[in-house]
Amino acid sequence: MIMNRPTTESGVPLSQDAQRRRNKPLRRWGAVYVLIILFLGSWVGQFFMQVSEFSSVQAQHQQPFSWAEFWPNFLASTFENWQSEWLQLVFQAILLLGAKHLIFKVDAEDMERLEAKVDLINDRLEKHGED
Repeated sequence: MIMNRPTTESGVPLSQDAQRRRNKPLRRWGAVYVLIILFLGSWVGQFFMQVSEFSSVQAQHQQPFSWAEFWPNFLASTFENWQSEWLQLVFQAILLLGAKHLIFKVDAEDMERLEAKVDLINDRLEKHGED
């Protein structure tokens, strides 16, 4: 019984290692996940630091803490940070990922073809050894 194996765009069957790598999103998109975690961590840190600063300023002026007054300040600083820091970083990451796929696409296809050929040779050698 012949099983259908996933193939490259050129029709060459993928090796089992290539199939495993293709199916692991953490490996494939790990850098993006790290950037998202750093982004969320910095945003949470900014939130707590700004709450602390805002509450101390309110205490200095002998006024109670007011969420209605806090949120506009927090959102304004968030958008300043996003514009100056994170949007630039994310844009650079997207450009680099896009360039990586354009520049190294041919190399990746060549490697997949070589891996598939090695797998075919291994399969034939295993079948020959069983006979």
